[in-house]
Amino acid sequence: MRAGEETLAALGIRSKAIERDDRRLLEAFASQLALAFERTDLTETLEAARLATETERLRSALLSSVSHDLRTPLVSIIGAASTLAEGGDRYTEPMRQDLAETIREEGERLDRYVQNLLDMTRLSHGALRPRCVASDLLEIIGNARRRLRSNLAPYKIVLSLPDSMPLIDVDSILIEQLLVNVLDNAAKYAPENSEILLSGHAESTWLKLAISDQGPGIPAQARSDVFEMFYRVTAGDTQRAGTGLGLAIARGIVDAHGGDIYVQATNPDESGTTIVFRLPIAGQEV
Repeated sequence: MRAGEETLAALGIRSKAIERDDRRLLEAFASQLALAFERTDLTETLEAARLATETERLRSALLSSVSHDLRTPLVSIIGAASTLAEGGDRYTEPMRQDLAETIREEGERLDRYVQNLLDMTRLSHGALRPRCVASDLLEIIGNARRRLRSNLAPYKIVLSLPDSMPLIDVDSILIEQLLVNVLDNAAKYAPENSEILLSGHAESTWLKLAISDQGPGIPAQARSDVFEMFYRVTAGDTQRAGTGLGLAIARGIVDAHGGDIYVQATNPDESGTTIVFRLPIAGQEV
């Protein structure tokens, strides 16, 4: 069985005699087998090339993330710490307090980046397995807001949730990280002094939640792509730095809980971004 000048395989026929017509039929059969083998080899080659290209893209994106998004807070931390260490009595107490606050804020930002990289690794290896217990969403939201207190300070955070909030069957640590990622994303692109709305309601066995901002929005054609690792929108939500991991990890966390997540515009004119996701209510069969 040959393809061009290359022999791909050998086909043996056990028979005392082969008629001419049968031989032609066997040769045609061998030719078709050779074409099938060739197509299989071509498919494998193309898949290997695609994987190599994707691996290189992810490697470049990861290097860019490490070289910029991780180094930026480190530079700020080192600069503020050096100023404190070398300043002596030249700085007043408020100035020293500002420098210490810078170190804390940049350290927390660095911690979020590292946590996202670790979560990305767990997602890639299928090791993100939630330990679900009945949890209070309001408590989780409070923890997420405390972690982002500096980022959210310029915004009006509004909660629109049911008076009798049902418990949700989730891993509270993972859901806190999910909220941190989505709220941090909103804070990057929404104009200062604007409103960030957290709303939700029960839907059968699910609690449907939405986080809305008043930023420039995400183009309709890019709304599914924003959940891919390292994806950055090329228009609209592009003015701030980020690893491009936050929403990808948010989707992984929601998927691990059996829910779904999607993006829609906040306003009728397509401005603003609303991230909508569902989480299971505790004590319910999903």
